[in-house]
Amino acid sequence: MQRRVGNVRWGIAVLLGLGVIINYFDRTNIAVAGVSLSKEYHLSSVQFGFIASAYLWTYALIQVPVGALLDRIGVKWMTRMGTILWSLATFMTAIVSGYGLIILSRLILGIAEAPVFPAAAKATGYWFPMKERGLATSAFDASAKFSNVIGVPLVALIVSLYGWRGAFWATGILSVL
Repeated sequence: MQRRVGNVRWGIAVLLGLGVIINYFDRTNIAVAGVSLSKEYHLSSVQFGFIASAYLWTYALIQVPVGALLDRIGVKWMTRMGTILWSLATFMTAIVSGYGLIILSRLILGIAEAPVFPAAAKATGYWFPMKERGLATSAFDASAKFSNVIGVPLVALIVSLYGWRGAFWATGILSVL
């Protein structure tokens, strides 16, 4: 543990926080883009409710199996694969045409983003000594909340300038970076 306890761990904490912020931008964009998306597809409130919640269906169902996979495969690989898949799902939302395909893209997004919090918790357990894990965990958790503070107005600006699809392109590109 002593080797891992150097200043590198705080760099890891920053990366975890940035990853969580970007991860939450992809969750925020559907709520902000919802009015424009609903107008384009003539969606009822119920239909938009299914789109908005589709992400959560797979996210919740996949969390426990993902935790087991993280233990077997590792944080780095699972996080990379999840990020690539969630970027593709976000791009998919921007390019598809149709209610069913938007729901599919959100279902895929839920699968892809399910590893983020378990991976961050596992990385925190690996890189931080017990006496600092509370601080490290609260830092990446606070990043999730901070993401909504900056993400909602940022995504709203993108929607106003480039339309709802532009918001998904922007968050997808940000995720790839």
